[in-house]
Amino acid sequence: MGEKPDELEAAWGLPLIAVHCTDCGEAHLVPEDSIPSRCPLCLRESLTPQSPPLRTEPPEQLLPYEISKRKLTDILAAWARGVPLRPDDLKADVLTHRAQCYFIPLWLVDGQLEGVWRADVGFEYQTVSFQDLYKEGAGWNSQEVRERRIRWEPRVGRICRQYQNLTVPALMDYRSLMKQLGGYELQKRADYAPERVAGALIRIPTVEPKAAWPDAETAFTHAAEEECRQAAGADYIRDFTLQAEYRNLNWTLLLLPAYITWYREGEQFWPVLINGQNGQVSGVRRASVRKAGTLSLVLGVAALLLFALGGILAFSGALVPPLLAAGGLLLILGLLVGIAAPVPVLSAWAFNSR
Repeated sequence: MGEKPDELEAAWGLPLIAVHCTDCGEAHLVPEDSIPSRCPLCLRESLTPQSPPLRTEPPEQLLPYEISKRKLTDILAAWARGVPLRPDDLKADVLTHRAQCYFIPLWLVDGQLEGVWRADVGFEYQTVSFQDLYKEGAGWNSQEVRERRIRWEPRVGRICRQYQNLTVPALMDYRSLMKQLGGYELQKRADYAPERVAGALIRIPTVEPKAAWPDAETAFTHAAEEECRQAAGADYIRDFTLQAEYRNLNWTLLLLPAYITWYREGEQFWPVLINGQNGQVSGVRRASVRKAGTLSLVLGVAALLLFALGGILAFSGALVPPLLAAGGLLLILGLLVGIAAPVPVLSAWAFNSR
C-alpha cells in the first residue's frame, strides 16, 4: 500500500505528494503545493494524485547540482543555436524559465561475494618474422614484420571479496536515460538533506531491490571478472563463469540530478533533459513548420503580385514603351521570388528529418 502525503512529509522532511501519469505510467514525487499540469516525461495532461508503492525512507544519498540556472541558460543557448526558423518557445530564456530540478533514482549495492570461478585468460605477446619484398631497382629486401598475438590459458580459482557501491538501475528506462544524459561521477555523492531536493520533481523507483537482483548479480560478476583478470596478470579474460554466494547485502538509494524542460512547436510538445552535473543536453531540436509555411506563403503571394504587376506593365508597354522594361524586370523578379518561395518549407523539412 502506498504512502499518504503526511507520511511522505514525515519521511522526506518536505510536503510531497505522489502523482501518476495515466498515459505513460510513470510516477513522481512532486511538491504538494505545485503539482505540474503535465507529466514531466510525456508532457501530456494526464497526471493524477496517487500513492504508488515506494520506500518509506528517503534516499540516503544524492549528487549535488553543479550546473546553476545561470550556467544552464548559456548551455541551452548553445544547444538551440543553428536551428533555422526556430519556434518562439525554442529560446534559452524560455527553456530556463520552465526548467525544473529533476532527480533520477539509482541503486548502489554493497556485499560480500564468495565462490569459485573459471575462465580463459589471455596474455598478449608479439612475434617477429621476416618477409622478402621485391622493389624494382633495389632487388629483394628482407623486412621485419611484427604481429600481435594472444596466448590463452585456462584458470580456475576461489574468490572472496567485498564490493561496494555497485550501480544497479532503479528504473526500467534507466539505461535509456543515461544514453541521453551521458552518465555521472558518483564519487561526488553527498548525504540526503530535505533542502537539497526542495521544489524538485523526483522519479519514484519502478525496480525495487528484489526485482533488481539479477542486475545486481551481473554487476558483482563483472567486478569479480575484472579482479580475477588482474589477479592472473592477464591482458584479457573470456568465458568467465562464477558460482558464488552473496552475504551482507546493503542497498542504498541515490538520486542523480538533472533539469527537465520543454518547448512547443505547433501542437507538439518536445521535452529537453539536461545533466545537472556536466550539462549534457538531450532533446529534439525542431524548426518551426508553421513559420516556414507562413514565410513560403508570403513569398508565394509576393511572387504572384510581382507577376501580375509585371504583366500589366509589360502589356502597357505596347502603348508606353518605357513601361515594357519595368514590366520585364518585375516579371524576372517575380520568377526569382517564386523559385525561392518553397525554400523555407524545404529547409524546415530537411532539418527536422535529420
